[in-house]
Order: sequence, then C-alpha cells, then structure tokens
Amino acid sequence: MRRLIPVVPLAACCLSLGAWGHLCNNIYRTPDRVIVKPEKQVTTVDQSERFRVFVQNNYPTRLTKLRLGAQAGGGIQVAIEPAEFAQLKAGERVAFTLNLTVPPGTPRGTQTLRMAVAANEIGFRPAEQPTVAQLRQAAGDDNSSPKVLAAESLMRLGDPTGTQVLTQMASAGDRDYGTRALRAIGKSGDKNQIPFLRSALRSRDGSLRGTALLSLGLLGDGKSTFVAMAADRDEYVKACAWAGWYLSGEHSKAVEDAVRGGLTSDNVYVRIASGWALASNRDIAGIKALDEAFATDDVMQRVSAGDAMVDIANRPNQDPPK
Repeated sequence: MRRLIPVVPLAACCLSLGAWGHLCNNIYRTPDRVIVKPEKQVTTVDQSERFRVFVQNNYPTRLTKLRLGAQAGGGIQVAIEPAEFAQLKAGERVAFTLNLTVPPGTPRGTQTLRMAVAANEIGFRPAEQPTVAQLRQAAGDDNSSPKVLAAESLMRLGDPTGTQVLTQMASAGDRDYGTRALRAIGKSGDKNQIPFLRSALRSRDGSLRGTALLSLGLLGDGKSTFVAMAADRDEYVKACAWAGWYLSGEHSKAVEDAVRGGLTSDNVYVRIASGWALASNRDIAGIKALDEAFATDDVMQRVSAGDAMVDIANRPNQDPPK
C-alpha cells in the first residue's frame, strides 16, 4: 500500500534566475522520521542547474520504494534521478539528483521549488511517530545501527535509557559504533555528559579520543580541555582538539588557521573534523570538505560526514556562507 511518509511540511526553496538566491538554508526537522536536505545553500539558475537532495531514514526499520517529488514555479522543468530507491535501511542516507531546466523566454526572477518524499509502508507497519516504549525496544536491538539511532532519539527526548545505551556503546571498545555513540552524545546538547566525554580522552584508540574532543566542542567545554590535546602525536586527535575548540566558540585567527590546515590532510577523517568545525560558521571550504567526504561507498566515512552535515543543517539560520 502506498503511503506518504509523515514529514514536517517542506519549506519552499527559492531559485533565482540569473541571480543568487537561497536554496533551503535549514534542515527539515523530522525527529525519528525522515530527514530531507538539499546540498546547496545558494544557487544560480541560468539555463540549467543540477544538485543533490539527501534523504535519511531515521526510523528503526526500513523504508521501501522511496520517491522524491519536486515542482518548480515559472515553468521550470524538474527531472529527478533515480525515480526511486527500492529500500532505505535504518540510519541509511541516499541522494536524489535534481536537474532543473529553464525554458527559453523564461523571465528572470525568484521562483519557488517545492519537494516532498513518499514511500510504501515501512516493513509491515504504516509510518508513525515511535513511542518511547518502541524506541526503548529498538535501543535494545542486537543490530547496532538502529540501536544507536533509537538511543540518540531517546537522549534527545530526555529519556535516561538513551544516555545509558550510548555511554555503554561508547565504552565497549568498538571503534565504529563507539565513535557514532560519542557523536550522538555531543549532538544531544546534554552538558551533564562532559565528564563522561572527558573520561573517553583516556582511551588508547585515537578515533575515540578525537571524536570525544569533537563532542566536547559541541557541548562547549572549556579551553583547557582542547589545549591539553592540541599537541597530541595522533594527527586525528590533534585535529579534533583544534576543531573541538573552534566548535566550542573559539574563532580566533590562530585556532581557525590550525583548523583550516586540516582540510589538506591525506586523512579523510581529519578533513571531516576540520570541515565540521568550519562549516559550523558557514564556511564554504568546510561545507565542501564535508560534501566531498560524504560522496563515498565507505559506510562509516559517509556516516561520519553525514552526522556533521545534519548537525550543521540543524543549527539556527546564520549569515550566508563565506
């Protein structure tokens, strides 16, 4: 049975013909549901334009026959590739490509682009807002992907089960899901978790130490935390110390220069950390670094870059990219 996926009504995106215009500055906030986000913040459409729209499944189960619909004003033609994705697993993110064509004789000016997503039923149930009980059940799943997503949702709702699950995952020694759990704790906004994240800085695994520094930056930890780690021998840890310090609100030239240096590293995770920090201040080079890191078949790399992109998109509207 065909079913529209319940999302927050999609805000109108502006397309400017022959001039700059905003292209949906904000993420469409759909907690525990479906996230839809265009990759561009501004665009110029002359004769044609091409960009991607990312869709992430935040349900603890799969979506089937996922489609994106789009309609533009002013007679602008919109073609979407692919027509649908057969399946979108829990926590998975995909990208549709929109191709815009402006017919000859179309007057210059701002037009409206509207988008919506649809899919068939999810598993054997219609899409619906999960209850706390359902999220707790998913947080106890043996599959770590829905587990971390459900726990993140619970933590955002203030449910202690989410905090318990994420701190356990972060302490279990698994690099991939430990870093995901640490990022989720940082994105929760719960400053009470600063002592736990500081304890993660004692880990022997540089990936865990570095990610803990990013999350401490997201929670606004103090200068001393980052200064102490800024000379670490591990390149990723060192980059995350500078990036975390920047994320905490320290935008001095010295800190920004150190963060910007990470964009040229051969280590993609260093580039993601540095890009995350700079993109938090709407820096175009930082946004580009995240976008390039996201375009990969490496699942954990895509998840890392995607977590950063969602965090940036969820931030309050700021000035245009610089």
